[in-house]
Amino acid sequence: MNERGTNSRTAAAEAFTQLILETFRFNGRLLARGDQLTKEFDLSSALWQVLGAIDEEPLPVAQIARNMGLTRQSVRRTVHVLRERGFVEFRENPNHLRAKLVVLTKQGRKVLDEVTQVQIDWANKISEDLSAPQINAAIEIIKTLCERL
Repeated sequence: MNERGTNSRTAAAEAFTQLILETFRFNGRLLARGDQLTKEFDLSSALWQVLGAIDEEPLPVAQIARNMGLTRQSVRRTVHVLRERGFVEFRENPNHLRAKLVVLTKQGRKVLDEVTQVQIDWANKISEDLSAPQINAAIEIIKTLCERL
């Protein structure tokens, strides 16, 4: 117990707490930088994130939300904005009568490909003095913590 009569964090728990705080800062900076990277394409980080979620295959809103750890309502709102801008459309889902699939349009594919190229150049610059094993170790720790949460 510490002087306030509460249990103290272990060294690992203290490091985890610092990781949480750093993750919040990192997320904020990623979102801000993502907004800068996508501004010329009439996107925000949130819109880009949803476009990226259906890059490889069309998905229903609920599945996009589950995959990304977001609420269905926020993804639904984002998808409707993307639809209004002509980047996505809805198609019938052979696996579900009511849950339509969100699909990239030609315009959506074009803008996603353009933003992806900007992101590739940016990611190459940001990671230039780091090794893939260093980054992969961080990924594994974050994945383990996500599973525990």
